Amino acid sequence: MTIQEMKDTSFDSSSLEEWRETAEASLKGKPLAALETETPEGITLKPLYTAEDLSVGTEERISAIREGIKGPDWTILQETFSEDPAAFLERTKESISRGNGAVVYTGGWTAEGDKPILKELAGLITEWPVYVRCAPDDPFLGVFGAVDEGRRHLVIGYADVERSADLSRLFPALRTIGVSTLDEQLQGADAVTELAVAFSKAAGIAAGEDDFTAMADRLFFSFAVDTHFFTEVAKLRAFRLMFRSFASAYGVEEPPAVPVIACTSLRTYTLADPYVNLLRSANGAFSASVGGADAISVAPFDRLTGGTAFSERVARNVQHILKEEVHADRVLDPAGGSYYIEALTEELYRKAWARFVEFEEKGGFDSISADGTLADLLSGLQEQRIRRLALRKDSLIGTNQYADPDESIQAAAAGSSADARLAGPFEELRLSLQGKAVHLLQFGSLKDVKPVSDFTAGVLAVGGIRPELSPLFDSTEEALDYVRENAVGYAVVCAPAAQEETVVAGLLRDKPDGLRLDAAGRFKDEPALLEAGLSGFYRRGQDILAKLEELKGILKGGTQHGQA
Repeated sequence: MTIQEMKDTSFDSSSLEEWRETAEASLKGKPLAALETETPEGITLKPLYTAEDLSVGTEERISAIREGIKGPDWTILQETFSEDPAAFLERTKESISRGNGAVVYTGGWTAEGDKPILKELAGLITEWPVYVRCAPDDPFLGVFGAVDEGRRHLVIGYADVERSADLSRLFPALRTIGVSTLDEQLQGADAVTELAVAFSKAAGIAAGEDDFTAMADRLFFSFAVDTHFFTEVAKLRAFRLMFRSFASAYGVEEPPAVPVIACTSLRTYTLADPYVNLLRSANGAFSASVGGADAISVAPFDRLTGGTAFSERVARNVQHILKEEVHADRVLDPAGGSYYIEALTEELYRKAWARFVEFEEKGGFDSISADGTLADLLSGLQEQRIRRLALRKDSLIGTNQYADPDESIQAAAAGSSADARLAGPFEELRLSLQGKAVHLLQFGSLKDVKPVSDFTAGVLAVGGIRPELSPLFDSTEEALDYVRENAVGYAVVCAPAAQEETVVAGLLRDKPDGLRLDAAGRFKDEPALLEAGLSGFYRRGQDILAKLEELKGILKGGTQHGQA
């Protein structure tokens, strides 16, 4: 076919009903609803969206969203980590020379910087934007005191510091009213709750202000962006709609554009296989750029163990790739008009606004924090996420799926919020189990038993255990000889379905007193096997956190024969 023939070729249009018929045929008897998925926000995602999914006023909402975004470009806010002020200064200068867009400080100094260091940093923040998030007594704030009075008007950026009245008064161009949901997101908040919490906090601030527009000129919001790409895009877009509605409640129909800072979330970061964190952060950064963030901060892939100059560089380059290769900084609201994104944006907006109203009816953010309402909500949401991971309904690669048992993980560095992350419970068990000895007793042919052994090994790998694989046995006598010769104290029986009942029953009948046995698979008469001495089972759909906790108890004190 020639180029001209290709240009002249046309295809028949297909109706929605024809698409449904084709899709259902490919599902081999399953209904089309089988392709629907439920988000943590309680939103049902469909496999296909059309114009019929958009409500009246979509064009006006798109316009409102775009008016709330200052432009397609964003500021690169790459964190610089150093406890030493002098080292921080040098690393900041190098970072800026390599493309960082601001002086970024998020805590860490253990001492006051010397006067020359403070003076040089003061000069930097009059030339580059500054982003600071720290306690009101942090020694870094001495940098602002070192800025010459005649140059204070040049300081722009964001200061998320409690009791920042002096900064606001002395630096009129600096935004000093920060609303952040970073902590709430890490503790379990879904997109709806994040937005509701953000505006509940903003309402508390606005209650103490006389002029909403003047407040808005000093206001900025910080959101964490996770790995749910389309939800994060829609969340940032829904924020623009919510802020417009929020402002109208104070009589401001055309509010100024308020900056949004997007920080890649640590919620899905893992200690195991940390390079996967690079993929997670890149996904979050991309969603933030598409969603219209004004500034983006990418957490280094090894942030949990402290970070390095190399990982900071890689994190910074994620944003350079988005700008220089993807050209994400050249299109305003590129997701606008997508049936799926618009429908998701509107649903998040409506759900988040309803939850915000609920919070306000209960007294606002301070009240729901004091009476435990928010803590209970976040805890419940986090437990649901971890439960889904434990059942392997969701995946956290390298943690609950495709874990590398040969990788020895370390404990997280202080201040890395290890306990709040989704991987925390898995890593805690792995730190106590990794390297333990577990034997798989294999029966039958390799072809028949390998799927059973591989599944069991995959569960053990989550605990950092690479099991010892036995030879292929034809009889229980061979297996028991192996147990005695290798002083096995705990083993998992792996046999094809046709043999498993007979094999397990035989082993239980003749096993040594000190041997603890589990079996892989589902059995017709499980109570009878447990009564006969079987410890438990490895099977699909089980809670692997509970199973590994059970294994931890079995292996406590050693796995040698007679000690288990």
